[in-house]
Amino acid sequence: MDSWTAPTDFNAWIRRSFSLRPLVLVLVLGLVGISELRFDWTEQLIGRFLLTTNAHRPESGAIWEKGHRTATALQTLNQIITDQQTIQREAREAQSFSQIAQTLAKGRDVILAASHFQMLYNALPTERAGELLSPYTLIRMHSQDQWDRTFFEPADQGLNIYFLNRDNRVLHQLQIDARLLAQIEQGETVRRESLDHLPQFNERIYTAEVFFSALEQMPEDIRRNIISWPENLLKAPGRARRAGISDEVLSGYIEIGLEMEDAQRTRVILIQGRDWAVARLRSALEGEAFQNEIEF
Repeated sequence: MDSWTAPTDFNAWIRRSFSLRPLVLVLVLGLVGISELRFDWTEQLIGRFLLTTNAHRPESGAIWEKGHRTATALQTLNQIITDQQTIQREAREAQSFSQIAQTLAKGRDVILAASHFQMLYNALPTERAGELLSPYTLIRMHSQDQWDRTFFEPADQGLNIYFLNRDNRVLHQLQIDARLLAQIEQGETVRRESLDHLPQFNERIYTAEVFFSALEQMPEDIRRNIISWPENLLKAPGRARRAGISDEVLSGYIEIGLEMEDAQRTRVILIQGRDWAVARLRSALEGEAFQNEIEF
């Protein structure tokens, strides 16, 4: 029992310290420390323990909040990238300026190749295309072989268009206001209803025979200002039954409705005609002498 009692003097303390039991204990502790430094087994054991109990611990604290914010940020970034890719794909597949305008309405910018813009421009009626941009400007930029792409951005009242070269230098800039954009978007739109359901035509509805007979008597320049592309009507299915003329003038244009009928349905094609030309036609339809001043 003396080996378990406290040493009574310094010599006894030295003998007790260098006995076999303390030396074995120090050796074991040293080996444990060296193995920890070499293999990091303590951290691995603690990590495995925390991993197995992770699902049962509450998600709270600064680390969890940081992880949540990081995950949310990644989800938002992925959504932004996906939306941008979708918008650019829609823009590349666009066949009209109306589809481009719908993409810009989402608040995103759009970039088109120069050839794509030319295709959209050529698809516009001649008069609308001239209002948008002079064809001579496009010919000049194309002949210089500098125009590389076109950048669209939404504006407060319409949209802005920038024609860029390969170095992103602006070759030409234009702005489309809301009026012209609405006319481009509307163009020749189709409604699946009859003229009787459109109140703007209530007072002036004519049979197709009467309407087109009067139109046929007009000079060619007046006819083109009333219906810019009559060739498109020949491609429309069905036949024209009636035509209506609106009593409202909007930014120099008057709306014309052509009621088309086939075996399956009746629909109305809406066309924008120049006010002065439509007034001439209306006077002819009503048997009145034409006056320069338009009265609606």
